[in-house]
Amino acid sequence: MFRSLLSVLVALFVGTPAAEAADIRMERLENGALISVFGELIAGDDARFKNLAIATDSAVVLFNSPGGLAHVGMEIGRTIAIKGFFTAVFDHHVCASACGLAWIAGRKRFISSRAKVGFHAVFRDENGSQDVSSAGNALVGSYLQQLNLGPNVIVYATTTDPSSMQWLTAEDAERIGLEVALLPNSEPTAPANVPVPFGEGAQAALPSPKQTTPTRNWHYFDYTDLPGYDLPGMPLRIGSAAECQSACQSNERCSAFTFNTVHRACFLKGMATEALQFSGAVSGYYGAASDISRIGHDFGPSVGFRTSQNVEIIGKPFATIKDFNLAACQDQCVLTEACQGFSFYRNGMCLMFNVRKPTKANPRAVAGVRTD
Repeated sequence: MFRSLLSVLVALFVGTPAAEAADIRMERLENGALISVFGELIAGDDARFKNLAIATDSAVVLFNSPGGLAHVGMEIGRTIAIKGFFTAVFDHHVCASACGLAWIAGRKRFISSRAKVGFHAVFRDENGSQDVSSAGNALVGSYLQQLNLGPNVIVYATTTDPSSMQWLTAEDAERIGLEVALLPNSEPTAPANVPVPFGEGAQAALPSPKQTTPTRNWHYFDYTDLPGYDLPGMPLRIGSAAECQSACQSNERCSAFTFNTVHRACFLKGMATEALQFSGAVSGYYGAASDISRIGHDFGPSVGFRTSQNVEIIGKPFATIKDFNLAACQDQCVLTEACQGFSFYRNGMCLMFNVRKPTKANPRAVAGVRTD
């Protein structure tokens, strides 16, 4: 059984090009899929991974990467956590830095005895000097908390100097309370009793779902959207926010929801990190309310305004502001009487319009419009 998995891996990996960007591929198997992530993680790799991930309900994600952008690794990890995928690092492969942050999100984490998984503090590169980024490490800590990993894991993943690497060992994993399953070496003498994620009899190796649903401490947000991280099959057509919360409560993968009161649409979410002004929506979150950052001012019912990701307004702006952030762009539009909508781009450009339409999809933009 394990040899059949090896043959698939060889077919996947032979001929994989060496490239600056990650090479992300998916190979379908009888009971799931293998997704390989090879190379440095750069901007856009998280979106490409998500586009593959949505096409399967079960997968093992195989990593071989020196790292890259920390936020890209964490976004890939969030997708892995939401989907409940397994992760693995195979013989002689390396998964370091940002890659380690993605690997650690696996529902079950596999590693070969001849593989290397490494962590170090997030850094900022200024004038050739790699200095520890306190803000970056805080985001990593919040991310690991969202994965329900303990403080020992957080400390382990964020304390090593950026010029070095903390390579994970079996002893380290046991000491910090990180569950890791050891893969056998690829020789034919490998133990036969090691669980294989997929292949004949693979379903028996999957962890059984919990039989009890714990009591949850909910936080509620009126006039608010918690964007992103939707579970598969969304939205649900449900009559009320209370029913939407109940659906989330009964789903072990769900920790947040947004209910659109106009369209009676319920979006269950694996996690939430941001809150956007959204008239006509009610959201709830299970966990610490401090885990969610409010983008801009919470105007509540005092203004009808909706801010949405992955969309932009097309037209001629009456004002263009450089070096803004999303919160400032939204709030400036809300407080400017002539502004009917705005588009914000990742390069810090904020455009304000006296119209709300037309709009089009753009994964690198955020737009807000008045609804009153």
